[in-house]
Amino acid sequence: MSSMSGAWRVTLVTVALLLVAVAGTVVLASQRTFDTEAVLVLAALSLLTSAAQSTRLTAARATVSLTSIMLGAAVVLAGPLGASLVGCVSALDPIRRRPLLVRLFNVSMNGLVGALGGLTYLLLGGVVAPAELTPLNVIMRQLLPLACTTVVMLLLNTGCVSIMIAVNGGPPLLITWRRVVRQVGRTYLGYGVIGFLFAVLWDEVRLGPATVLVMFAPLVLAQWSYAQQYAESIAHERTVSSLVAAVDARDPIMRGRNERVANVSEAIGNELRLSPAQADALHFAALLHDVGMVAPVKGRHAGADGREADLERIRRHPTRGVEMLRSIEFLGDSITAIRHHHERWDGRGYPDHLAGSAIPLLARVLAVADAFCALVPRTGAEAAIETLQRRAGEQFDPACVAALCEVAESAATLAQIDHEFADEITDPGLMESRWLDHDLPDVSDLLAAEGAQR
Repeated sequence: MSSMSGAWRVTLVTVALLLVAVAGTVVLASQRTFDTEAVLVLAALSLLTSAAQSTRLTAARATVSLTSIMLGAAVVLAGPLGASLVGCVSALDPIRRRPLLVRLFNVSMNGLVGALGGLTYLLLGGVVAPAELTPLNVIMRQLLPLACTTVVMLLLNTGCVSIMIAVNGGPPLLITWRRVVRQVGRTYLGYGVIGFLFAVLWDEVRLGPATVLVMFAPLVLAQWSYAQQYAESIAHERTVSSLVAAVDARDPIMRGRNERVANVSEAIGNELRLSPAQADALHFAALLHDVGMVAPVKGRHAGADGREADLERIRRHPTRGVEMLRSIEFLGDSITAIRHHHERWDGRGYPDHLAGSAIPLLARVLAVADAFCALVPRTGAEAAIETLQRRAGEQFDPACVAALCEVAESAATLAQIDHEFADEITDPGLMESRWLDHDLPDVSDLLAAEGAQR
């Protein structure tokens, strides 16, 4: 199946699910009508906000915008049918020229999220546009059901986006889904709170359309805040990308390796149920773990022959990487993993000869992913995993190797070299000196043996 046909199939399935959800709403929901005025205002606001600058998701080629606020408010004010209508309108985006496939997918996805979100809200006991509620009932019958509904809509929205990314050649579904939820989750939930405030002012306080005037400043402030957050994320990505490019430029063997190690590390981390903070730290550590390799050899080895100079660079690159990155504040949680990613489970690694669980968890994950990505182009994924299994409990953490085995199929795909570089990287002339690739398990054994003799 081509990526385009896959994208169209996902889109058509989304359209079909939207039609089923709308039909189910009409048949099952007791609330058959909605506040027409609220729907019109929210739909108009959705069109305006979709034309505004959205906060892009660096991990997933997608965006989150203020339309999420309108969708949350529509659930409370207009129920599933009204929320579905607002969702469809919010994705029309009359300013930007987009392909038919993109427009159809976005409209059907947002409509589906609105419809299923509204149904979830009703199933959880939420009430739509009540005549009067006590403060306690506002909390119990609107705030709490909407909070749970916002989580459901978050998972639906990011799930649809992740599926589309996967069928278009992106990372595997679960990896992308977790990555997107991690990045956009707090933003989406924050927008849900603002949507609830919009609904309360419209209905309980009875401001009606005047709510737009009251909420204008908070809406603008929310978008500005998250736009600033996005700008900071972009600055981080550019900093990391420039450092990764320096590593790739030094050695053809390493071209693209850091990206592959980052993706495989994330797959292992997902299996180990790392926290969002740990996952972010692991991502940056994996991208930058070999940055110390670009530092020149100094001291008594500076004039040594090529082999001795490279071995000295290998021995020192973890600590040199830490020295190079120490002043970059957002990498603080990644530094430890970078320093210790060549420690061994048996204590014969470098630079600090840590052993067993004394090695930081992220460094243990990184060590397994690093060796796997070095082996796959040479031996194939199945043989690479067999090698790592033999070394579990000696060089590698058994739990991390077991986690890799659980995600072996997706990890094998993530570790493959791009076809355009495959011939260059696996060229026999380039690979005849195998010790040049310091991530190979045999090189770890060589350095461990040398360390024992010192």
